[in-house]
Amino acid sequence: MKLYKANISLFLAILFLLFSSLSAAQSQQVRSCDNHLLPMRMVDDGKRVGPTSCMMQEIEFNLDGKEYVRVDLGISGTVEGYIMTSGPYHEYMTNGPNLVFHQAGTSSSAPQLAIAEYDMMKGAAVFLIYPKNKTDWNGKMWVTAHGRGRSFKNGSLKVWNEYLDPDNPADFDKIEKSILSKGYAMAVTNRTSTQDIGEIKAVLANGNVVDWVAFNEAASLMKDYTFIAESVLQSRLGSEPSRTYYIGHSAGARMGRSINYTPGVNMDEDGNRVFDGFLNVESATGLWLPIIMQDGKDVLFDEEAEKAAFTPQIEVGGQMNTKIWVRTPERPDWVSDNYLVNKRTNAKTLLDKGFGDKFRVFEVRQWSHSTGAGLPNGRNGKVRIVDVSMLLDGIMDMLDNLVEGRPVPPSRSDWAAISDVDGNGTVDNPAVSLPEVACPLGVFYPYPEAGSSTSFAGFTGEHVGDGIEPLDAQGHFVDMNRNGAWDFRETPTQAWRRLGLIGENEDFTRERYVECIRTAAEKLHADGFFSEETIERYVQQARQQDLNLANLDNF
Repeated sequence: MKLYKANISLFLAILFLLFSSLSAAQSQQVRSCDNHLLPMRMVDDGKRVGPTSCMMQEIEFNLDGKEYVRVDLGISGTVEGYIMTSGPYHEYMTNGPNLVFHQAGTSSSAPQLAIAEYDMMKGAAVFLIYPKNKTDWNGKMWVTAHGRGRSFKNGSLKVWNEYLDPDNPADFDKIEKSILSKGYAMAVTNRTSTQDIGEIKAVLANGNVVDWVAFNEAASLMKDYTFIAESVLQSRLGSEPSRTYYIGHSAGARMGRSINYTPGVNMDEDGNRVFDGFLNVESATGLWLPIIMQDGKDVLFDEEAEKAAFTPQIEVGGQMNTKIWVRTPERPDWVSDNYLVNKRTNAKTLLDKGFGDKFRVFEVRQWSHSTGAGLPNGRNGKVRIVDVSMLLDGIMDMLDNLVEGRPVPPSRSDWAAISDVDGNGTVDNPAVSLPEVACPLGVFYPYPEAGSSTSFAGFTGEHVGDGIEPLDAQGHFVDMNRNGAWDFRETPTQAWRRLGLIGENEDFTRERYVECIRTAAEKLHADGFFSEETIERYVQQARQQDLNLANLDNF
């Protein structure tokens, strides 16, 4: 019995030493990175703001045969911006108040300067990923900006050092993995982007404290994140990136426009560009527009210095995101209630202002808003999303080419005001049809509502239910055959004959389907959107696609 107790005591002692050593090792991995913080900056009321604390941990991993280093950076500090006290979007701290509050119809008061706190223990973090070997780095970096709806309270943000899963350090979406595959470094940013929840407190110039602020539009925060990531990258690889590109989705894309359109915002303390190019994906509400009205006149980019500061920008938008924005009396007439109209107005305004050499827009048919990049095969229950990740893979190269002065394909839109090249009023460069849309087995339709994601209805004929076209989640019929009536589903043969993909007396076959997919993919490759690997991927999928009519709803 004594021997048994002795053995138990020894075993417990060993366990204690083991866990103590593990805890010590873990604590050594988490260390300060305060040496990468920039000096605090002065704001208009004499207060100093900026990052005040930085912690880091890192891990090495392998992805597709290449070695990478992931450095998770937790950052705390303060940041300046403008807010309003009431009205639409008044909670969205911004560095472009003349754009945001006027176009949102928030005119109840004057914008107020505020200083807000952010905290690494409530999710404020940046994940810096770069090739372990400098020879694998192309010398450039992308900074990502997510959309609205993230917060520590709802669980989408975490304590800064809890994002990392040591067993899966490469837990990135398809778009992020595309960035890494091209040899870029990448800084994935995390910020509170849900308003009115008491997570972010801000002090106003009059000393009042509010707790409903969100960082949806906070350009200064994104810049601070970027400066720290660049500093860490320089310490590891010996140089700062020669180009730093911005990619934002939804509210992140809208902030990208605000940074590029607001004079002076896309500059550091020395007057140098912060971001060398912007890729804005599905900018929320289709805004902000490059318009600032003074005394009834649009004055934005009137000055030559402002025009010269405009940074190359590419917009990618879904034609199916035609959500209606509830109108307020204060919103300007030139801001539409229709998101697609706003996206097109943004493009035409930039072209009219002479930025055709620095700007492109690519509309995508049968795509709504969500990229689906984080979903397996773009699916989740009834959700079926056109996979734009492979399209964005090519568009990222286009932005790099646009910045470096290399040829870039023209804008693509089904609105002649954007895509008419010869001035005859017709569409010369139509919107992008991905292969699954150009060679359809059915149609994508808004689900659960316009402006979010999509579902899919197959050309099943009478093989599903009673063969009638489905209703969407709002109870509206999906006009699959485009005849304006709620009636019957076509078969693939009937649909392809109507679309002119086969002749009137020809039948839909596996061979015709594979060939159509190949042709569509090769055309996108020729236009610079697809890689050769993407062509082959599409062709292989087409060869294996289940073409049983009863199963086409599961395409």
